Amino acid sequence: MLSLSAGAEEVIGLARREPLLDPTGATGRANDAQLAPRPRGLRGLRVGLLDNTKPNAGVLLAAVADELRRGWGVGPSSTYVKSYFGTPVEESLIQRILKNCDFVVAGIGD
Repeated sequence: MLSLSAGAEEVIGLARREPLLDPTGATGRANDAQLAPRPRGLRGLRVGLLDNTKPNAGVLLAAVADELRRGWGVGPSSTYVKSYFGTPVEESLIQRILKNCDFVVAGIGD
């Protein structure tokens, strides 16, 4: 168990709670984004794999794609790579993904 001296929590930020994002949208809070409708199933759907360029992201995504095909009958997969892990996905890449995929899995390496 970690033991901190008096006042250390404030210095390293442990006393402050970090906000969490609920990806289900079930928080009841008003937000400025609408969740995408959930597919009824995955069989035959085209999956996009978004690699963030960190080490092992591609390996993880390839394994996820294999499992989605094997276990859920997902159709073809396409891999897309961000230009840099520390920046948002470029709008042009988002548009390509929207045109060619039914859903996307984002992979984070390391």
